[in-house]
Amino acid sequence: MPRTLHSALLSLALCLTLSACSEVANGPGMISQRIGEQVRNPAATTVDLGRLTSFGWDRFVVFKPGTSREDICAFIGAGRNHCGRIVRYTAVPPDCVALAFALDDQLTHLELHALANGRLEAGTPPRSVPRAAAVFRIHRETSERVWLEAQTPPSAP
Repeated sequence: MPRTLHSALLSLALCLTLSACSEVANGPGMISQRIGEQVRNPAATTVDLGRLTSFGWDRFVVFKPGTSREDICAFIGAGRNHCGRIVRYTAVPPDCVALAFALDDQLTHLELHALANGRLEAGTPPRSVPRAAAVFRIHRETSERVWLEAQTPPSAP
């Protein structure tokens, strides 16, 4: 393979990798996308977060739009030195909520969830939802406005 073609392909691969990393860090994540696939499937009536995840967790928390990085870090116990590496946005964007998954006392996953993929209610203050209660009924108000309603009310924090 000619050297210039090899360099061009390598540069293209690097650009695609960097844009994918940027999207993962700052945009809705894979779980949000999987929820959206379920919501857009007319035959689906529920979303079970336990079936859409491949990592260990026993509870999750929803942070509402506008929640600051500092508030999320304080809630999950991330110190100032680690906060920016864990939460890569200054505040949850207005069209998203943040989902934080934990196992025992350890954070196992944090990502943004696009409200267009189904609206999850955020508790104030944030409340932990146990894995057993992470099954939601799909309520389609319109094709653009879909609510995910808890089948089992979440327990107190």
